[in-house]
Amino acid sequence: MTLLTAIFHTIKTPLAVVVGKGDDMRFNSANKAFSNLVGCSEEELEGLPPSRLFASWNNDSLHSPIHSETVLLERSKPEEAQRLLLTWEAVKDTSEPAYLLTAEDITAKTWIDTMAKSKKVLFSGILNDQYVIERYYQHDSAPLFDRLYRIEQESLHMFFHNPDRERLVHALEQSALHHSTDRIVVQTKMAANTAQLELNITFRPFYNGDGALKHFGFVVTDIQTISEAVDPSVTLKVLMARSYMSAQQLSLETGISLQTISKLRNGKISKPQRQTALLIASKLNVTPQDIWP
Repeated sequence: MTLLTAIFHTIKTPLAVVVGKGDDMRFNSANKAFSNLVGCSEEELEGLPPSRLFASWNNDSLHSPIHSETVLLERSKPEEAQRLLLTWEAVKDTSEPAYLLTAEDITAKTWIDTMAKSKKVLFSGILNDQYVIERYYQHDSAPLFDRLYRIEQESLHMFFHNPDRERLVHALEQSALHHSTDRIVVQTKMAANTAQLELNITFRPFYNGDGALKHFGFVVTDIQTISEAVDPSVTLKVLMARSYMSAQQLSLETGISLQTISKLRNGKISKPQRQTALLIASKLNVTPQDIWP
């Protein structure tokens, strides 16, 4: 095996090479990540037309300089077809037309987007099979956590104490075992060293084409503080998130400047003027004392 071939098979990004043109297009090679993703061995893929693997494959699209990306459905599975995003690039100086395909599994992200359309989702993400957060998505509400607060590439151990962490891991394991969507309410550690939170989480497992667990998609649909003494800025962030209200929207609907709201959210103003407090609390359906005791 050459060094270049070894590197190709070591790369974790799913990659495949397609050669030929028109009805003669076929897979020439694929790395292990691609084989696992689509559930076919390298031997099975070699010589296989892409149209036999992808439901909406269009040979002509590879020749278009405009449509360099497309969403394709993998061949149907008993549970649900995977949704893949394929990106291709022509390989130059070859004896016959050749294209390098990069595949990304977007099934979990599609599920998250669907959940966000059917119900309020405060934030969401993708958790890998080692219980590390691969992706974190903030939805339309104002961000709950500071940009410097690291969430991606952190383990559940970072966010939860036992027994909540054990309960959550057990629920995830059962969900993966039964291929089911589930829901759980758990309490966090002190989030960003400011407050302990209670999260209402809905999650679902997703699998590679070979049947192996790939990751979990999760959405948080409700949140509240449970600490006895909570910084007003944290309470304000949580209430805005629960009301699905951004700082810009709160500013627009109350007439309070965006700068003032940002300072209240960041704790730079510990207590606002009475009229400001009344306007904000009224819009969030609470009393001023609920935010600023």
